Amino acid sequence: MPSVVERFVERNASAPGTAPRSVRLEQAGEMQLKPGRWLPFVASHEASVERVEFSWRATFRLGPVVRVQVRDFYEHGDGGLVVRLWGLVPVMRGVGPAFAKGEAMRYLAELPWVPHAIRANDQLEWRELDAHTVEVATLLSSERAVVQLQFDAAGDVVASSAPARPRMEGKRTVERAFGSRFHDYAEIDGVRVPTAAEAFWELPEGRFPYFRARVTGVHID
Repeated sequence: MPSVVERFVERNASAPGTAPRSVRLEQAGEMQLKPGRWLPFVASHEASVERVEFSWRATFRLGPVVRVQVRDFYEHGDGGLVVRLWGLVPVMRGVGPAFAKGEAMRYLAELPWVPHAIRANDQLEWRELDAHTVEVATLLSSERAVVQLQFDAAGDVVASSAPARPRMEGKRTVERAFGSRFHDYAEIDGVRVPTAAEAFWELPEGRFPYFRARVTGVHID
């Protein structure tokens, strides 16, 4: 493991030998699918410490009485997206190899929220690119998912990125450059995590921010 990563774990996670099974974050934020229409949500994000697995469950308010529940996940080598109106009526379901790759990359990109996994997850592969940049990867069924993490001078992860991550556009998936930003680190329930983040796609017409959220709680299981 690169030394900059080791220092990050020492600063943000509990001592060796005390790794939990999972870390669950409570979030409040907004997402947009089209420019200018941000939709508020509350979410619970649970990520495994020992395996590349996570489940993100969010509830979006589309109006005074309309609620949409979304589940974004990567589990047992499969990933996907399930959207239900009021949690009952199916609206959208996305599965398949492209979705699995995209969701595995999400786990890698959000490792700053699960610092225990950096030490305990043996499904992660690390490579130092320079003094402030590392590459983290995991093996999928047919290829590797790879993301870069960027560290600031203080040793905190402030960004993650990938030149090609699957994105749904209409009825097809297209690989687009992707990035996220992390800031406002704070200690919550014994773990130090960034409490704010944004994510964006680099599209032909320019950068498209689609996700921004704040962490409202951390639970160690």
